[in-house]
Amino acid sequence: MKKIISTVMALSLALSLAGCGGGSSSDSQTDTKAQAEGETVAATGEDYGEYKWTAAMTVAETTTNYKMMEKFAQLLNEKSGGTITIDIYPGGQLGNTTEFTEAVVGGSIEIGTGMTTDLVDFVPEMGLFDMPNLFKDIDQMRSLLTSDYVETMNDYCEAAGVHMLGFSDAGFRQLTTNKKVETLDDLKGQKVRTMTNQYHIAYWNALGASATPMQFTEVFMALQQNTIDGEENPYMNIVGNNIQEVQKYVVETNHLGHIITFFMNNDLYQSLPDNTKALVDECAAEAVAYAAQVSDESIEADKQTCIDAGCEIITLSDEDYAKLQSEGQVVYDMVRSDLGDEKVDTLLDAVAALN
Repeated sequence: MKKIISTVMALSLALSLAGCGGGSSSDSQTDTKAQAEGETVAATGEDYGEYKWTAAMTVAETTTNYKMMEKFAQLLNEKSGGTITIDIYPGGQLGNTTEFTEAVVGGSIEIGTGMTTDLVDFVPEMGLFDMPNLFKDIDQMRSLLTSDYVETMNDYCEAAGVHMLGFSDAGFRQLTTNKKVETLDDLKGQKVRTMTNQYHIAYWNALGASATPMQFTEVFMALQQNTIDGEENPYMNIVGNNIQEVQKYVVETNHLGHIITFFMNNDLYQSLPDNTKALVDECAAEAVAYAAQVSDESIEADKQTCIDAGCEIITLSDEDYAKLQSEGQVVYDMVRSDLGDEKVDTLLDAVAALN
């Protein structure tokens, strides 16, 4: 009996102490509920709503695309107080380029990242960036991607169902091959994998190669089995997919800027509350700036990885670079025919203004 009384007294004391300074039991429950509700509001006091989004890409976790998306997800989660989360699926886990882009346009995937060429079938004006030798150097390209011209491009994107959150880059695209290319004449007959893009196909055929369109997820095996002789990509994608392990040469053609796209389903973006939309814009801008910082470091590191793997880096002569530009005019003619002189000249004037 003494033990029972002691136990009851101890329990009563504990309950009494728990109530000291904490108000009534109902007050305590109210405080707990308020705390729980407060956890869904950001440190700024803003309520951004609760969202769980999916982001897709075909490239690897080592790429600028992935690092940019990872930064965006981190910033958005932190600044929203944990109420906005993004699950990232690299390496084609959610389909090839065409499949996941179609899903973003349709809204079953919220966010995607690739390159401008990936969007040509959905936003034809992205073909403007497929005109070879458009930029004299990487600084000029980056200046365009942060200029007012971006708003013009986003108008085209929104009409097709996607909102462009920003552009980044991975430098220029290069040719890799197992057949040495000392002059452009050595390209004749080589089977070069291209993206499934009419402008890329026309370009490599004009150079004398045999353009072979193929999804990127199939390229490594095709090179391994000698189905193709080479392919073209920025250093980021070459190393990100271990292309240097099955190629002997990297020819620095610098023929196209590898412009990274970062986009969201437009209906979703437009439906967001104003404060949430502003937060998305803010975090996207920070993520794009971050991507620019890491891009140059990535290019140099990936180039060294190719060298360490035994690849020979080949730089073409000025004469061959001039030939790349002259042969590329076939693409300019195609783009003018498809999109009209006004759209082409607007871009060319915007680039020229950056000289």
